[in-house]
Amino acid sequence: MADRLNITRTAYHKIEQGESFSWARYLEDIMAIFETTPKDFFSDIGNKVINQNNYNNSIGYVEVLHQENKDIYEKLLQSKDEQIILLKSLLDKI
Repeated sequence: MADRLNITRTAYHKIEQGESFSWARYLEDIMAIFETTPKDFFSDIGNKVINQNNYNNSIGYVEVLHQENKDIYEKLLQSKDEQIILLKSLLDKI
């Protein structure tokens, strides 16, 4: 994925681990890689449950994405929409 996003593996690792929030600038590329739309990409926010299997008596966990994340994603999508409008207006002036 790092290669496809044209970033270092270290940078991608930080994004995956939540140590960096620069993933937002790659959002469009990520959706293109997964061949999905913003609506489909964010459709299960708040509903998605990720299970980890227990091996060797380890403790498993269930992670639920919270409403706060949905609010952030909605703001990102709104920002993207505003940028599209701005770019279209600039194209109209050409």
